[in-house]
Amino acid sequence: MASSKLFLPRKIQLAVLSAMAVAFASVPPAVAHHDPNGTCEFDNGVDPLKCGELSKLIPVPKDAIHAGLTWTKASKPKICMGMRPSEYAGFHLTFKDENGHDQLFEPFRHFVYGGAGFSEGTHGLDESNTKGNTARENFVCWDLTHADAFKQTDHFSLIDENDPPNELVTKADFALNDAAFSDAGNSKGLDYNMFCSGNVALSDGKWLFIGGHDKGGNNGIRKLTVFDPRDESWAQRVVPPVKAAYLDIFDQLTPQSLPQDFPDFPNANNENNTDPVDPSDMKYQRWYPSGALLPDETVLIVAGTDRNTSLLPGNPPGGCTAETRNTHVNCSLVTQVVPEIYDPETDSTIALENARKHHNTFPRVYPVQTGNKVKDWKVAIIGEVSPNSLEKDGNGKPILGRPLLSVARQYDPYTYTGKTYLLDVKAAKADSSRDTPAENYYQFVDQAKNAHNFGAGAQLWETNNIGHGVSQKVVLFGGDCGGTNADPVPETCTSDLIETIDFQDSSPKYKQSNAKLYLPVNQNNTTVLPDGKVLISGGATGRGPWVNSFHLQLYDPQTDTIETLVDRKIAGHDHSTIALLPDGTVALLGGNATDLHGDEQHTDLGIPVAQLYKPPYFFKGGSRPEIKDAPEEISYHRRFNIQLSEGAGNIKSVALIAFGPITHNWDWGKRYVKLWFEQKKDKLLVQAPAFPGLAVPMHYMLFVVDDKGVPSVAKLIQLKGTPAS
Repeated sequence: MASSKLFLPRKIQLAVLSAMAVAFASVPPAVAHHDPNGTCEFDNGVDPLKCGELSKLIPVPKDAIHAGLTWTKASKPKICMGMRPSEYAGFHLTFKDENGHDQLFEPFRHFVYGGAGFSEGTHGLDESNTKGNTARENFVCWDLTHADAFKQTDHFSLIDENDPPNELVTKADFALNDAAFSDAGNSKGLDYNMFCSGNVALSDGKWLFIGGHDKGGNNGIRKLTVFDPRDESWAQRVVPPVKAAYLDIFDQLTPQSLPQDFPDFPNANNENNTDPVDPSDMKYQRWYPSGALLPDETVLIVAGTDRNTSLLPGNPPGGCTAETRNTHVNCSLVTQVVPEIYDPETDSTIALENARKHHNTFPRVYPVQTGNKVKDWKVAIIGEVSPNSLEKDGNGKPILGRPLLSVARQYDPYTYTGKTYLLDVKAAKADSSRDTPAENYYQFVDQAKNAHNFGAGAQLWETNNIGHGVSQKVVLFGGDCGGTNADPVPETCTSDLIETIDFQDSSPKYKQSNAKLYLPVNQNNTTVLPDGKVLISGGATGRGPWVNSFHLQLYDPQTDTIETLVDRKIAGHDHSTIALLPDGTVALLGGNATDLHGDEQHTDLGIPVAQLYKPPYFFKGGSRPEIKDAPEEISYHRRFNIQLSEGAGNIKSVALIAFGPITHNWDWGKRYVKLWFEQKKDKLLVQAPAFPGLAVPMHYMLFVVDDKGVPSVAKLIQLKGTPAS
């Protein structure tokens, strides 16, 4: 559908923002919870100016494992979210037992997973389907402007304090805000499980999901699935024979149905039936890859793991050997070391065989400007595998992508270093020997003490009066270095560590912050707020049983300090997500329903929920500055005007904040870019970034912040065009 047919006239856009403001205002006030520093105590003179304010629990139909804000000129602000298995509805893998309780549907496991086990119990990815709204598809969109969007049940906790506890938020509560959600998965053309895929917002506002899931952990797919938020549709891809066949026989299935009852059903362990060839495919199958929108509007794809699910299941007797690597699925684990470039214009990829490197799982990938010319950009990639974690060839040289056989069957069986490189994508792509395997085009930058694997990050950029870079700062919060007994992690890799590197420096070096996270965690989330401070949410130490951090924390990059804010009463780690909304509120989402409470004894209680957090700047008093008028599009290097409401006062900062889909605690694309400006009464003259390495061409939220630190409601703005050389 042409964008002109989807365009929302300006009057309608303003009406949408007005409706959104009304919906946000309907969220009831909340009290803060106990804070370890004693500044934000429960029901005891809580000062929201210090602590902010947390809403009560808002039921949502699905675990928001992949989630993010989507907003274009042609569509309302929405949060779209998905879980496993993304391409089905909840009722496709659940059924109601004689007591009316949802249970997992064994035929789904037999037919769709090829006999592989469900993920159940603590951290039960499939079992989470039994807690959510099974009538809904596993990818939905939440209309933030809908009158029912934030209706909730007046609870902060999923369960009460009784023994045994009672469920406070139940499935019946889905009806409260159900009208604000729309199904946007199977019925709109999603045919692949992009659970644990890479997530990227493209320059036109579409979302790209890179790779995904096939049955169990570490099994990747080649698919690139593209979501258009304007009509909530998916780009057409070849329908997997397994999915087509399962939906065809679904009405005939009973909980006792077995594969022999349908002898013509395609074998799910034949990967041609789950990941059939499509012209848009990547060369390599990937699970847990990363991607980044590049200054030329293509996408860099790196990393991801895969196993050959057509091999014998399980672990061979005696463990993995060189022979069983090719016979047993759990021994066949590889990590993809070849980057690929996806071109949205041609809907196709090319592989950079000449730029091989073994990066972290879900490595952090950041385009950076390396000079003052249009084409002076490279891509920073943080984290590299320790060679001691890799299998060796006959000459004793580590084999990139292959774990030691002693740990090959494990999830992410590597130790990582904090080595950081700049990849010259343009040079690798132009190389006439691009198809020849090599490890070229990487420039070593520096090594962090922590690889920050599964930690949170923030991108803090600033430009000057001609749009050139002042700083290109990445701040990394917690995380770990992976590690196995075969290759233990260094003592310096502590999970409360905060490290910063500024790629604007002539020789960028990591600096350790004086501040530390309140608890040493990984799987925490961050978002940069309109005032340039970083909100940090949750995280966990260990894995099964989880030791959760329920804290919200605020990092101030100007003072290099951190303070704790309110506490949540539900866990937020691993599959939790976070999204800054246009009014400056933060949506806290995700986490599996089976471990959302954070207590292994209560995995059977609670349903998926969200909370809204209002940072302290909401409570500074007085009116907020208001953007009355600003351009819908801006161009590189040029200046543009912002008209404020009368009497808006002195403005302290103007910033662009990128937004889009995220998963697993990563900050892909969510860049904060502080812009130079001049103020004359109620009018601002603002300098756009000069180069796309500073701010890639895409949609942004434009915020102004006054001298009291209070932000405006965002204006949607698109940065596009070719900068002058």
